[in-house]
Amino acid sequence: MSWPPENGRLLPNADRAYGVHEKLAGYSLKLDHVGRGKKAEGFARVLAIKVADLEYLAGTLLSGIRTTPMSNVRLAGEHGVHCEVIMPVRGLRHRADRTASVLTAWEIRWDGDAPRLITAYIVSRVR
Repeated sequence: MSWPPENGRLLPNADRAYGVHEKLAGYSLKLDHVGRGKKAEGFARVLAIKVADLEYLAGTLLSGIRTTPMSNVRLAGEHGVHCEVIMPVRGLRHRADRTASVLTAWEIRWDGDAPRLITAYIVSRVR
């Protein structure tokens, strides 16, 4: 792998990604997160995904980063690089007929480091 990672390539070390469950439970799917409940509201409204669906969403995102190329990579100073991967996620229950594009952002601090999830949210409804 060349450093830094490049747009259009797969997320480096995606098989070692971490922080997914913690970030989803404590941030992206947390309705009462101070000032940030909008992400959770979006997942619930558009895809009927709630904190109880943590395993489903985490598995979908971890699978998606292994097959979906990065759409943006930017230098983040002492934090290394931030890599964006936008992937389709299918809804659940009464929204199982819907798919939305979910933006995930990953921090990689140095060459060879495992990516850590820093955010995940819906950017658009696909169908």
